[in-house]
Amino acid sequence: MSAPLATLRLLQISDSAFPSGSFAFSGGLETLAGDGMATDASTLADFIRGQAIGRWGGMDRWFIRAAHDATPDEKVLADLDRFCEAHVAIEALGEASRRIGLATLTTHARMGTPGAAAYRARIAAGEALGHAPVVQGMIGAGLMLPIDAVEAGALYGAVNSLLTAAIRLGIVGALEAQTLLAGLGADMVGTLAAPPPDLPTAFTPLADIAVSRRAGHAGRLFSS
Repeated sequence: MSAPLATLRLLQISDSAFPSGSFAFSGGLETLAGDGMATDASTLADFIRGQAIGRWGGMDRWFIRAAHDATPDEKVLADLDRFCEAHVAIEALGEASRRIGLATLTTHARMGTPGAAAYRARIAAGEALGHAPVVQGMIGAGLMLPIDAVEAGALYGAVNSLLTAAIRLGIVGALEAQTLLAGLGADMVGTLAAPPPDLPTAFTPLADIAVSRRAGHAGRLFSS
């Protein structure tokens, strides 16, 4: 694949319009907004920088890299899926990861992305779980994208998804969200430039507690 085509493919799968199902999840942001802890651009940026980007760098990044290296070995990918499941302490986060992974695979299967249909069938048979970072790494490899590009696209997608949720929640407006996204660029670059973790790990108690408490809020917009 030529470099321009790879860039275009990366932009396509990282776009907020790509049907990955992530629009249904706010990663605890809805609860924090309801509690008055994420109410403006400053508090939103603190949450994304300290919780979302931190979690991605310590947890998702490890599984994306491992899955990218393992593709197309479906058995190793399924083992990574189970390993990912064991590292998710909050059931709502695990459900979100599996649902996003399945939606992403379904779209790619229909697009004809190599390996997507076969791995989706493995999930349907109960032989794999389809966690989002495992799927992202596998899809990136199937599209012959280099790991650096896959990581950058996945991190961008994670941050942009939260900003989209913040717009829907009325925390920031669309222009303010774009300004925040630009301002968070240095944090994202720093995360991508740091050595990848030796093992998956994340300490994001604020987000975890917020996700766990989501059921107590009436009129919810998001599943987590």
